[in-house]
Amino acid sequence: MATPGITNAISNIPVEIFAAYIIEKLRKTNPHVHLATSENQYVLSGSVVHIPQAGNSPDVVKNRKTFPAVAMQRGDTNITYALDVYTTNPTHITWQEGAEINYNKTDSVLNDHVATLIEGIGDNIMYNWMNGLKWNGTAYVPDVLPVANFIRTTGANTPVNASDGQTGQRKAFTYLDLARAEAMMNKQNVAKTSRYCLVESYMYQQLIDSLSSNQMAAFQQTADLKNGVVGRLCGFDIMERSSVLAFTAADAAVLPGQALGATDNLAALCWQKDCVATAQGDIVNFETLKDPLYYGDIFSMLVKIGGRCRRKDWEGLIPVVQA
Repeated sequence: MATPGITNAISNIPVEIFAAYIIEKLRKTNPHVHLATSENQYVLSGSVVHIPQAGNSPDVVKNRKTFPAVAMQRGDTNITYALDVYTTNPTHITWQEGAEINYNKTDSVLNDHVATLIEGIGDNIMYNWMNGLKWNGTAYVPDVLPVANFIRTTGANTPVNASDGQTGQRKAFTYLDLARAEAMMNKQNVAKTSRYCLVESYMYQQLIDSLSSNQMAAFQQTADLKNGVVGRLCGFDIMERSSVLAFTAADAAVLPGQALGATDNLAALCWQKDCVATAQGDIVNFETLKDPLYYGDIFSMLVKIGGRCRRKDWEGLIPVVQA
């Protein structure tokens, strides 16, 4: 059976089909969310991720001469983190609107809620990847991506897009900058398969402009538009998005949805699939039909989803930040 569109009234969409629809829209609009290791199997009660971690392996002694040997406990630990809860503000459709307007407003409202949810989730997953869990000798504690993992753009000075809130000029993102990210991952002994780079729209154009005609021809031949990949460069599958990440002049990640400051810097994000994770919990649509207090219907949505950097040494996660 084909996956239904959003042309059904919200009250007629079964929970399972609604969840599948959200997941598919998320995959198509924000492919990076699913280009990570899934930790769905560790989600408890739809809200918390709980991952058992094996402790240190036993030491090996050659030609042992001291007895008895000392027995040690392995010291297993756990990684635990809560999923973020994304909800939309409720929308009220009056009885008059439902009865009089010449298009199905319920379907239009549902589309708006889905689009808003998946855009916000796409922004926040990348921000969550910037925040990992570091072992402090006793437990895993929150930590942030070190500046040592940053690569700075080195292209020509280029005026920023003023509508983003930045001012002045930044160095353009070039093919050579991406090559440096590739070299950094190679030195980190990160797997050379399943590497991705998500590029902000203006930085993507700068990257394209830096290619020779031969490089451009080869790049276009590797496109997989069905899966959101516009081409392959330096071992990375390249994807383009209207927004990716931004950092302050002090290299702190800017919160998704926060207006950019004049001195903030945009960034492309390079990662290897095994080095980051996402976990998905509950997906729910809420409705109150024919509410006597509102004289109409009320709709809203909820999605629980989270993400993290899997490596406490931060390998395989590299932002390319404007300089």
